[in-house]
Amino acid sequence: MTGYRAFGNSPARSNMQRTLVTVAGVAGAALLLLALSSASTAKAPELAAMPMTMRTVVHGPALAPRTARIDRSVPCNVGKNHVRRTTLTVEKGDMPQDITVIGPDPLQRKSYYPKLADVKAAKETWFVLDAEDQILGRLASLAATLVMGKWHPLFQPSMNMGGNVVIINADKIKVTGRKYTDKLYKRHVTGRPGSMKTEAFRDLQARIPERILEVAIKGMLPKTRLGREQFKQIHVYAGSEHPHAAQKPHDVTYKISKSPRETFKQDRELSKAN
Repeated sequence: MTGYRAFGNSPARSNMQRTLVTVAGVAGAALLLLALSSASTAKAPELAAMPMTMRTVVHGPALAPRTARIDRSVPCNVGKNHVRRTTLTVEKGDMPQDITVIGPDPLQRKSYYPKLADVKAAKETWFVLDAEDQILGRLASLAATLVMGKWHPLFQPSMNMGGNVVIINADKIKVTGRKYTDKLYKRHVTGRPGSMKTEAFRDLQARIPERILEVAIKGMLPKTRLGREQFKQIHVYAGSEHPHAAQKPHDVTYKISKSPRETFKQDRELSKAN
């Protein structure tokens, strides 16, 4: 045999060693089980004669035989239905005569999804914001919130529950830092390479001040058909005059740069004054 010694590192010897180890392990396990079974059924004198490592004593009540049936006639708090879960059904009732319900019926016990009539009613709400000496980002975020309808109790992200927002004095908007000279606005005249035009904030404010607010608010709206529809509800004017006085818009300029808690307190004071 080339490369192997007699009974040396041969494959036959390694296989034989594995077989012997397996047989020895099985035999040892069988002997241990036999000793445990005999110890568990042995009497007190026999247990005393056994080593401590081989004693097995079972304490507790005897186990019922497997042929015994399980009694399922035990009374249960749920009643007869003790396996499946029970659901309590609340019957819909009529509201009292002296209570006026605005919006969905509170006794339906389920979430309400806005209907087309709710969307039309929400669009009839008009707001006005005065941009004079206001920060661009603060005013744009409030305008986007009003247009998306997050103020409405029936707000749904998939429905247009926002109102119309009128912004006046757009030519008097302010920015912080060096944005007045360094902020750039880019546009493509033809959409082809090389036709991009760049314009600074101060130049665009002198030429078309309404575009600054329109670009800021549009960037905060959803980039979908719903967002494009909501953007049509923005009305920006450079001066202090606007043609929407017949809609009687609510002036909410005081909510700019304020937390919801502060605006809630101010709303409550205004309601008490009225």
